[in-house]
This record gives sequence, structure tokens and C-alpha cells, in this order.
Amino acid sequence: MVAIMGLVVQLYAIMDPIAALPQLLRVAESLNPSDVKALINKVSLTVLVLLTVFTLGGNYILMVFGISITSLKVAGGVILMAVALDTLITGHKPSKIEIGEYAVVPLATPLIVGPGTMTLLIMSTGIYGLLNTLVAAYIAFIGIYITLRFSSQIVRLLGPTFVNGLGRFMSLIIASFAAEMLLKGVKEFVEAI
Repeated sequence: MVAIMGLVVQLYAIMDPIAALPQLLRVAESLNPSDVKALINKVSLTVLVLLTVFTLGGNYILMVFGISITSLKVAGGVILMAVALDTLITGHKPSKIEIGEYAVVPLATPLIVGPGTMTLLIMSTGIYGLLNTLVAAYIAFIGIYITLRFSSQIVRLLGPTFVNGLGRFMSLIIASFAAEMLLKGVKEFVEAI
């Protein structure tokens, strides 16, 4: 149970919905409340589907393309580090959000479910097993949904400065995880030689 909760925390940190709140609220400003709720539901459903697909089918996707877990660790670590550094420097996750149907794609992926999340899910099925990884992903999803659903209240309660600071702190955690992933991948490459 401790391992699952650790994975839940890692997944929530990597998906980092706090850093996506400013973009979500920017889109929400021009929408009526029912459209905002519909947008959050679409984003949440997309996140849930992506979490399920990459947990259940991620290893098969790698097999089809002939990619090893070691290569995925290195590539995922590099990409995740780039995203974390950009977020640390700019204070927000990189992406242009457009109003309308297109808002779901940048918000759900790559802002929330990006390469780091996909990599962690695929790696975790080998470490914790498929069922435990799926349970952890769904628990993390509940946290994501709650964060998105109450985004305006969170920003109003904590203030935009605190939310941006928290997003940057989460980026530091993501950068640390990226370094760990990258180092493990490089170590596995060296050991295989």
C-alpha cells in the first residue's frame, strides 16, 4: 500500500495540474459556467482514458516500435527535464491554449498527461504490477479531477502568486524525477555494454 501511495504522489507531481491552472482559468474566463464544467469534464475524461491506455497498453506500444524500457527512461528523462526546466524558468507549463474543442488536447495532453506520465506508467507496470499501477493512476486521477474542478476556488483561496510558486516547486520535483529516470537509463545502457 505504501508503494502504491508513493506512486500516486509521483503521478500527481508529474501530471502537475497546479501548473495547468493558469491556462485553464485563462480559457475559462471567456466561457459560461456550464461550458467550463463541460471543458473540465472533457479534459478529465481524456486524462482518464490516457492513463488507462498507457497503463494497460504501454508495454505493447513499445514492443510494436521496438523500443526498450531503458531507451524510454533516457528519452522520457530528457523530455521531462526540458519541460520541468521550462516550467521553472517561465513559471508555467509550455503550451498555447486556444478556446474551443482544441483546449482539451493541450490541457489533457501534453500539459497534464505528458511524456513523463507515460514513461512512469509504463515503467511502473514492470515494477509494481499492472493492477497496482492502474489503482495508483486512478487515485492520482481523482486528485487531478478535484484540482481541476475547484481550480478557480484554489486560485482564489491561495492566490495566483502562491499557485505559481507551488507550480514551480512541483517542477523541481519533476526535474528531480527526470534526473533519476535519466541516470537509471544511462546506468542500464552502460551495464548492458
